Amino acid sequence: MSIRVVAKHNVKPEKLEEGIKLCKQLVEATNKNDWGCIHYQLYQDTENPTVIAMLEEWESAEAITDHLNAAHFHEILPAIRECMAGPPELNSFNLL
Repeated sequence: MSIRVVAKHNVKPEKLEEGIKLCKQLVEATNKNDWGCIHYQLYQDTENPTVIAMLEEWESAEAITDHLNAAHFHEILPAIRECMAGPPELNSFNLL
């Protein structure tokens, strides 16, 4: 059974280009390096371009924990946070 995560972010308008670039780097590193990652992609809201979301699918809670502890995650996260208007809205879902 997989777990899906939606991480929704509001990006500072003046940091939009930089924020998207950094998030794309995280997506690439995650898809390349993280075991248990089934799907990890970045999306932009069709009506409000400053809203972006990471849509993720993981094999297990352990895979998510390993992702959150990965070196590439910790290396890029501070720069991503600087581009955001606030903390992300995080939701996790179990596949039924």
